[in-house]
Amino acid sequence: MMLRTFVLVVAMLFFTATLIGAVVDPAVWPSVIAATLLLAGIVFERRRYGASQAKPTGSAWRETSERFVDDGSGRPVTVWYNDATGERRYVDPKGNQPL
Repeated sequence: MMLRTFVLVVAMLFFTATLIGAVVDPAVWPSVIAATLLLAGIVFERRRYGASQAKPTGSAWRETSERFVDDGSGRPVTVWYNDATGERRYVDPKGNQPL
């Protein structure tokens, strides 16, 4: 989890530096695009592929018997499965809060 945070901070610094560079010299704008794509990719990855998510709602979801301890937080995780889409969600069984 700390590596993800470090990479996000570095991407934000890169984005800020390229934005300042584009104000000083407009020829730097391609770097702004690259920094924006990098930052968007990291934010998407953190949101989409996070360790744990909220308890799913809807009748298509069912709780499986699969349980494990999350390496990052040390908390137990319950796996939920959607038969229609094949999607899996990893949920903290206490409070159903993302880890």
